[in-house]
Amino acid sequence: MMYVDESGDPGKSVGSSGHYILSGIVIHYKQWTNKLNMLKKFRKYIQTKYGLGVQTEIHATELLRIKKIMAYKDIKKADRLRILNEYATYIPNIFKGCKIINVSFNKSKLDLVENVHKLAWERLITRYDTYLKKTAKDEGIIFSDEGNEKTMRLLLRKMRIYNPIQSHFGGSYNAKITKIIEDVTFRKSNTSYFIQTVDVIAFLLYRMDYPKGSTKKYNLDKMFPLLECKYQTN
Repeated sequence: MMYVDESGDPGKSVGSSGHYILSGIVIHYKQWTNKLNMLKKFRKYIQTKYGLGVQTEIHATELLRIKKIMAYKDIKKADRLRILNEYATYIPNIFKGCKIINVSFNKSKLDLVENVHKLAWERLITRYDTYLKKTAKDEGIIFSDEGNEKTMRLLLRKMRIYNPIQSHFGGSYNAKITKIIEDVTFRKSNTSYFIQTVDVIAFLLYRMDYPKGSTKKYNLDKMFPLLECKYQTN
């Protein structure tokens, strides 16, 4: 089971973000209940220490700069950022043995790419399928934050038939997706601790790849390495 969320947006118009990141965390279905229980315990710990209710959504961008989640206003900014640090520290413990896959694009380097969203998802899906084939040797399914259901359904179904990958030996070959079952299933992030976890991962990768002086004092650019994971990015 791979849970996916994004950081930034895939648009290329004025006002769009300069980056687009997709992050996915892969867990075995037999570990799902255990991982959920560990996330629940972690959220209770956060509630006790910082006063953030267990039903309040963890949204990394909002923890830095509040726009919609008014429950955050009762928590000091320094403590909200400590929550991010706690999350980065606990993820390796909660998800020990799990796989994290990331695709990170600097859109200024993609002038010739018309559809950044499609390219990012193609790469994430291909890497997940490759992981399932070579390492997990099992089937998988994708759960994502809300998105364009029709677009994603058509993309994944096309990739099961035709998925050209550039070969290291020149030319390309058809790496058809064979290990991912069903269409992408969409979940509202405020109802899924797993989606909220990937939101944190994607945000921390963004802050590491694109550090800003105004947030360096909070060490946001140093939190992603706390995940102790190897990640793929280009």
